Amino acid sequence: MAEQHSVEVIANDIQYIRRDVEEIKTKLDKEYVTQDQFDPIKKIVYGMVSVMLTTVVVGLLTLVLNK
Repeated sequence: MAEQHSVEVIANDIQYIRRDVEEIKTKLDKEYVTQDQFDPIKKIVYGMVSVMLTTVVVGLLTLVLNK
């Protein structure tokens, strides 16, 4: 009797695990961005940030050298 009860519990746990795994797969497919999709965005943002930082450094150097 106890063995049958534990088998039912294990089967129930497996159903919950299977449902959780399917939910995780759905979230990964629909909500998250892959590395390939993110790479162009990353390059654009890094490029813009480097241009801004270069502008700030050149501006500071201009101020220091002019005085």
